[in-house]
Amino acid sequence: MARIGEHREVDVRGRRRRGVLALALALAAATAACSDPRSVSGDARPGRSPSGSPAGDTSAARPTTAPSLPAPPVTLDEAAKALAGILGADGVLGAATPHLDADRRLMREQTRDGQEALTVAAFNGSAGALPSYTWGTPELLVPRGQDGPLWFAAIVDRREPSGGVRTAVLTLMRSPGEDWRLSSTSLLDEGTRPPEITKDADGYVTSLGEDDATVAISPRLMAPLHATSAEEGERGFAAGLIEKSPHTTGFADEIAKRRRDGKSACLGYDSIFAASSYPVHALRTTDGGALVVYSLIRTTTRSVKIDPCASDARIPPDARKLTTESFIREELRTVETQLYVSTVPAKDSGRPARVIGYLGGLTKVIVS
Repeated sequence: MARIGEHREVDVRGRRRRGVLALALALAAATAACSDPRSVSGDARPGRSPSGSPAGDTSAARPTTAPSLPAPPVTLDEAAKALAGILGADGVLGAATPHLDADRRLMREQTRDGQEALTVAAFNGSAGALPSYTWGTPELLVPRGQDGPLWFAAIVDRREPSGGVRTAVLTLMRSPGEDWRLSSTSLLDEGTRPPEITKDADGYVTSLGEDDATVAISPRLMAPLHATSAEEGERGFAAGLIEKSPHTTGFADEIAKRRRDGKSACLGYDSIFAASSYPVHALRTTDGGALVVYSLIRTTTRSVKIDPCASDARIPPDARKLTTESFIREELRTVETQLYVSTVPAKDSGRPARVIGYLGGLTKVIVS
């Protein structure tokens, strides 16, 4: 079990991770030929998206008959049926009162990755029924070409129990031998419209590889850069690469304030962000940029510094749902799973990436 002062070690690890990331980004920038100094990509070599054309290929200019497009591994009809099945099950099982063990097992079997972590935590922290949502008509975003486990995305309105409506970006995945499962859900910020996604004549979209070099930040680097912005704010080396928002520099301001407030209460406070091991997905937008779906893990440590000065430090209400303890005797560590969707501009646009959607919550609480 972690002890007092371990947050200092965690902070050192966080700085070491950021140093390694900074070196990696510097090397990537150094090898990018004639690129915008604000752009960051995982691979500066001329390349291609999974469904794009090789750099420098001029065959398109020759007056030849256009080749037929490859058959998509996931059809629009298959995607529509898979999404309807999952949202339908969510409506039926979510409305069940009380939730039986079988209901919870079935709801968990509908999810994977960060979505599963949030679903399990919601069950563990709920004494009654979970919120039941109704869904609008989705816009399907099915890649024509893709590698690895099959996936697709959808943009759909979600009606809350209170009657409010939020636009959600969903991603579904299917590994070999498994059924389709919901991998992530992010709710767009109030008043934010989703970007226009490039579609071919048949309605299929273009997916981008994790190291795609045609966008300002390659999809693989979006999560670690976001983590750096959340920890270091406007002083970090990610400043200017990602637009300021409550989910980026706003987190850094919150952490600084909680550290100051904690001192007067004899509490130590530290919070670090890291890219998760969950899948990263990206789709081409009509402006030459990308819509990127990814996730972060936030680990926050609160420790009692002086006894008995902070002996009555209470566990925060959101963490109390996942523990039977009421007070922080020595240390409280919470883990939060955060699911994001962001827009990344084209490589030489000179514009920053922007976080447009989020859904998250505590998924683990450790009291020592």
